[in-house]
Amino acid sequence: MIELIHECFIDALGMPPSDEQINNVTNNMPAELVSLAERLGENDKEVRDQVYVWLNENINDFL
Repeated sequence: MIELIHECFIDALGMPPSDEQINNVTNNMPAELVSLAERLGENDKEVRDQVYVWLNENINDFL
């Protein structure tokens, strides 16, 4: 999941996240999204799309 969060930050902000930001995102990600990633894998298109949308909607919470 770390790689996916890293990619989303770069796409959204043009800069990589810090380790602290990655931890904050991981700790605050909705349980249903974590469950989906565990079931389908983080490289699944649906998972990647949903993480990307959620992170972009909440990016200001992690700056």
